[in-house]
Amino acid sequence: MLDAVSEPDCTQAVADRVEELLWVLDHLDDLDADFLAIYRIDLEQDEISARRYFALAHRLPAYQGVMSARQEEAREQTSSTTPTRTSSTPAAAQRDDVTEVSLTQFRAQFPWMVSMGQGG
Repeated sequence: MLDAVSEPDCTQAVADRVEELLWVLDHLDDLDADFLAIYRIDLEQDEISARRYFALAHRLPAYQGVMSARQEEAREQTSSTTPTRTSSTPAAAQRDDVTEVSLTQFRAQFPWMVSMGQGG
């Protein structure tokens, strides 16, 4: 069995998978809060399998919660550091009345326009 793990293909696959999952360590409290608020799962009291935990954690940004806000914040930071694209049409480039806002900001300004489903 140990020989199979030492194979280069397997080692790289394991390393890739670990890298995919390590993000949770930076967000344990946020994930705990979202699991409780969105899925109604208290991670301090309820036991769930690792497979289910990571599957549910991966989907949290789809719901309005802490992880969604963190993802939106990261997206905004990334977009503010990248140069904005210019429009190919001069008329669109001259419009001053167009403002781009994040989905989180839109939800805050127009809560009646965005329906949110509950996961569970």
